[in-house]
Amino acid sequence: MNARGFTLVELLIASVLSLLVVAAAVALAGAAQRVFLVEPAAVDTMRRLHAATDALTAAIGGAGGDEAASDGLAALASGVPTVWPLFDLAGTPGASFHAIRVVRGLRRGVGRLAVDQPDPGASLTLAAAPCPQDADVCGFAVDDVVAVFDGRGSVDLTDVAAVSPGLMRITPRTVLSRAYPAGSWVVAVRVDRYGLMRQPDGSHTLTRVTWAGAREPMVDGIVGLTFRVWGHGTPPHLHDRAGGRGAAQFGPMPPAPAEPDPLGVFADGEHCVAARGAAGPYSLLPALGPDPLHEVTAAVLDDGPWCPHAWAPDAYDADLFRIRRVDIHLRVAALADEFRGAAGVRFSRGGTATDPSAWVADRTLVTSVAVMP
Repeated sequence: MNARGFTLVELLIASVLSLLVVAAAVALAGAAQRVFLVEPAAVDTMRRLHAATDALTAAIGGAGGDEAASDGLAALASGVPTVWPLFDLAGTPGASFHAIRVVRGLRRGVGRLAVDQPDPGASLTLAAAPCPQDADVCGFAVDDVVAVFDGRGSVDLTDVAAVSPGLMRITPRTVLSRAYPAGSWVVAVRVDRYGLMRQPDGSHTLTRVTWAGAREPMVDGIVGLTFRVWGHGTPPHLHDRAGGRGAAQFGPMPPAPAEPDPLGVFADGEHCVAARGAAGPYSLLPALGPDPLHEVTAAVLDDGPWCPHAWAPDAYDADLFRIRRVDIHLRVAALADEFRGAAGVRFSRGGTATDPSAWVADRTLVTSVAVMP
């Protein structure tokens, strides 16, 4: 610079320095903006991961209900498969489980049949005991979902169409699979299925499907959900007790030695998972392995023994009774495409982000849930 001002060279140098300063400032601002946007997206991804895990853990952990609450809920846990792994919500066959059905007993409605049901479409007449105190018709109301079961492997899930307090009767909305004998249980339950529903944009939402078929979206952005199921590796020990049915480590109790089968399928004192020998009752469930818990795979649930019997149209594999643990494998992705890169190890569902500083990788969590015996 001289008395006449800046030279051209000096002006050029000053301009270049100014541009460098501005460029650095813009770069820093851009990085700060990305951090400002990425951090909330990462937090939201973790929040949804834990929300989905908590919802599934609560549902599976509550299967069966509070066994200490009543004899009816204890009977439900031993007489009805309360955790039922599914291939998916649509029932598509597969090799692994991506959905699950949970049956939870409710305290408000518990009763036992006072007399034999005349036919599968008839009303159910309930005994005064063990009804909840101060409850009309054992606490049942119209539209309640109920499990009707005999403790021998026969189970029907239906809802209540009518209640007759003067006659101590409830009327199922649907014809049952069979007529149930006196002493069979009726327990109010909640029946839900949990799995993924595909959205129009290709994403998936963790969804609860109620007994009535209502779809209740719970958590968005789920890119992976798998259930691994574990159960007793050895069959249950059975033994007789004086004056009635016997005892079992898990599953349906063995009938008394002279108790006939209402369906006329099994010999006296036997049912779908209990046979008799010279030493007393023994279980028909096979040994899966020596370990306390063994994985219950799709193949294990497709080879019997079958309840209530092998040729019943509603037959189910009795290995469902052995389930004692469910492992939940969940994977959640960022909701916006701008935080996901190309599909691969980090991203199950590809996005548009090319700058690694803007990536929010998928988050995965594995949780084990104990199932009430």
